[in-house]
Amino acid sequence: MRLCDKKAVTVNPTNKCNLRCEYCVASSAEEQANTICIPLDFALKGIEDALQGNPTGIRAEIVRFYSPGEPTQAMDIIRACTEYARKINPDIKTEIQTNGLFSNEDTRWIAENIDIVWFSLDGPPEINDAHRPDEHGKGRTLEIENNMALIQKKSFVGVRSTVVEETMENQELLVSYYKKLGIDYLVLAPVLRQIKRNDVKKEESEKNDIMIFAHNFLKAYSYGLEQGVNVLCSLTSNFDQKTHTYCPGCVPMPKLNPDGSVSSCDLAFYRDTNESLKCFIYGEWDNESSSILYFNDKIKFLQSRILYNLVHCIGCNARDYCAGWCAARIARQTGNIFDFVPDYCEAIKYLQKNIVCGENILNIPHP
Repeated sequence: MRLCDKKAVTVNPTNKCNLRCEYCVASSAEEQANTICIPLDFALKGIEDALQGNPTGIRAEIVRFYSPGEPTQAMDIIRACTEYARKINPDIKTEIQTNGLFSNEDTRWIAENIDIVWFSLDGPPEINDAHRPDEHGKGRTLEIENNMALIQKKSFVGVRSTVVEETMENQELLVSYYKKLGIDYLVLAPVLRQIKRNDVKKEESEKNDIMIFAHNFLKAYSYGLEQGVNVLCSLTSNFDQKTHTYCPGCVPMPKLNPDGSVSSCDLAFYRDTNESLKCFIYGEWDNESSSILYFNDKIKFLQSRILYNLVHCIGCNARDYCAGWCAARIARQTGNIFDFVPDYCEAIKYLQKNIVCGENILNIPHP
């Protein structure tokens, strides 16, 4: 399915986290010293609005739990939101992206109540434990694997795996490892520079790194076809179907943030986010009226970011399966969601030439 067709309302419960991933801003001492949880009234109202199609007219079909931290660190919020959503729509689908480290009780609840579970796991224990220890520096991969196995008995389980130095040129290793764990859907992503909420820096363009990733991703993709594993990445998010919009960020579909702001992008978690990402903040919780104030000018601006308004895409063979790629990553480097970054265009065009597009339509929505 096209990435923009994922009609999900996302609840970002907290920035609190029980892991200390070396590449994640949520792991910093500063962030963990100032943890917050989403106001429940705001979360419930945001879900209600989204399921009713307010303010865009597009009704959410999935309630998704994500976070700048680890969503299961606020299980009371997750339980309350799930229960409320099902009162409005008993057939609503649920999804979570999690590090997989939680109690036996929470494992059972997730297996019974969450339809789609994406685990964030960076490879076998010797790799994952080195990059994603807990707050005491201890590796917990074996516990996570056990939780994954229990949830797989009742829910769909996929993996989002950060490609670190050890696996950058051997991404097939990740395919083999996850295949042994019974995973059929694997999303690979290179390490990004940490983005702090009020960071004024722009991302550096790393042409060699992204092309090294792309070349080795292609090997993993081909190996995945042999092994029966669907291997995906952000560069190929829409290779299964043509699209005019890259992702739900420009629909826009709501992300309900811990500080009471509404965003359309997983990179914009706070109202005081980097200036280049503030265009994705399109709503604000008003405690006095117990309602969400939506900014229609922001909505219209985001909705205008479609393929036909991206002049640099004219004549590109990959345009129909890319639609200008990720607006937020583009904005982080150029300050303009309508711009482009040549390095990423090169990588996408390389993959589009080597992967058959428009045939293998995926039924499971991307994480």
